[in-house]
Amino acid sequence: MNIGWTEFLVIAMIGLIVFGPERLPEMSAQFARFIKSMRTKASEATAELTGSVDTKAVTDLAKDLRGLTPRGLTTTAVTSVVGLNGKSGQGNSPAGSAKVNPVFDPDAT
Repeated sequence: MNIGWTEFLVIAMIGLIVFGPERLPEMSAQFARFIKSMRTKASEATAELTGSVDTKAVTDLAKDLRGLTPRGLTTTAVTSVVGLNGKSGQGNSPAGSAKVNPVFDPDAT
């Protein structure tokens, strides 16, 4: 939290008006204990989640997700279609015997 002195004084004045001078120290101590317990619970939850995550599975998933780009999807689709037809692109070329890379077709450009 980035609270300056002026904001702190305004909050203290509002607390003094709402709770009174006799209850303000007690309320501020309760608030401090509450903040401390929340920070402790948050750090425990973070440590538990970090310990339960399988880093190899996350790394494998990240590698799989990197292939989900338009270029990666197109490459996968083209190579799977070429693999199904059993052709490598040589029968469709006007030159006849010219070998065409299934990822790049010079006739299509």
